[in-house]
Amino acid sequence: MVQHVSIHTFIQTQVPAADFSSQGKNWPALTSIGMRNELRNPTNNATLATTYNWGVWYTNMVAASKIINAANPDILITFSGLNFDTQLKPVVEGTDLGNGVKFLKSSFTYADKIILELHDYENSITSCSSLQSNLVNNGFSTLTGTKTNTLPMMLTEWGHNQADSSYTGVYASCLRSYLPAQKVGWFYWVVAGSYYIRSGTQDYEETWGLYNHDWSGWRSAANIVEMKKAVAATLA
Repeated sequence: MVQHVSIHTFIQTQVPAADFSSQGKNWPALTSIGMRNELRNPTNNATLATTYNWGVWYTNMVAASKIINAANPDILITFSGLNFDTQLKPVVEGTDLGNGVKFLKSSFTYADKIILELHDYENSITSCSSLQSNLVNNGFSTLTGTKTNTLPMMLTEWGHNQADSSYTGVYASCLRSYLPAQKVGWFYWVVAGSYYIRSGTQDYEETWGLYNHDWSGWRSAANIVEMKKAVAATLA
């Protein structure tokens, strides 16, 4: 099982995956590559919307993974799902993806390099049991070893407002206990307390950021105390 805890930001690049993976052989700290962050439904474009399905997902994600593995067979490859990367159920269960193909771990010669990743922002959830059930239904069931595809899983995005008491709520409290118990790697979004520019606003305040506005300290010291406990429990 992959255990990874990271306070995490994305590096976006226009370099083709094959070139990036190949160049990465010279980077001693490079361990994985994610093929696509949060595949979002193009609801404002009817033409593109027709291609937003699991069949097209399979064709492109599998093809990309083969290119990456051929360029650098040592690194791990993360597969993200649809609906803002909140859904991987048909991948885990190996069901028909709509075009007669199924995602089967056994069909990959580099199956030991594949990791699944999900995001979760159910901040308004009212019970820990409901949150856990949703995660299991959306893909965490791969960890049970009872589904068609048993693969490592990571929660590569979760987060909440750092400027209030959200860290004491059901969502944050549940994930801080549930993820270590599952020995699941996780990434918190986001470190940055502000942006040079976002949504057309310069020096944009990021209240979900672990750092305060000028990055001189933690936005919520109390939350950091709890986060450290979750990190320690995950790595234990």
